[in-house]
Amino acid sequence: MIFRKLRADEIECRIGSVGAKGFTMLLYKDARCDMNILDETFTPYGWQREHKEIKGVVYCGVAIYNADADRWVWKWDAGAESYTEKEKGEASDSFKRACVNWGIGRELYTAPLIFIRAKTEPVGNGYRLSDKRDGYGYKVAQIDYEGGRISHLVITKNGTQVFTFTADKFMEDAQNTIDDKMAQMVLTMAENAQNKEVLNAMGIKTKRDIKAMTMEQYSEFARRCNNG
Repeated sequence: MIFRKLRADEIECRIGSVGAKGFTMLLYKDARCDMNILDETFTPYGWQREHKEIKGVVYCGVAIYNADADRWVWKWDAGAESYTEKEKGEASDSFKRACVNWGIGRELYTAPLIFIRAKTEPVGNGYRLSDKRDGYGYKVAQIDYEGGRISHLVITKNGTQVFTFTADKFMEDAQNTIDDKMAQMVLTMAENAQNKEVLNAMGIKTKRDIKAMTMEQYSEFARRCNNG
């Protein structure tokens, strides 16, 4: 089962980790996007969802009707709590994760490290934005794919480009390693104590180790930091 890739207008942005010089940004889809794609692909009658709680964890299953086998095929995943409405947040998150299991929006996991410079201030063991408004108003203006991966990405704020990524310019063709700019971004993320623990757990402890990271290792680091 192959779903179409997400359009730019279906992708939203939110803050990931805040460091001394700015913050990372995450790309995500919401539950309405998943429902629209399922309706578009199978009609509203060709799929269904179900929620259940197991040992206090909310799970969601998404089923797609297989006409050849004359049966429903299910894929399940668990949700994480919302900071606002616990039950509603877990239900929505489990649904979105179940849809990723089917392949909807899986390409977002290939997103590059998106770093936005902004004024920040120390708080506890980390940092926060000096002006909360710096964290809002971002939009994916353009996105292209190649081989199932994001090949071009443009993010704007109030119509002004604030981040641009092009795969063949962003990665070294031969080495496929993180360059100095990428290494600095990872170091910035590691200013957060929890993120530094993720690096250590991956066996990456020095700047030299960071500069030798492959894009696959970076993607794993970003996924762990942003999704737990």
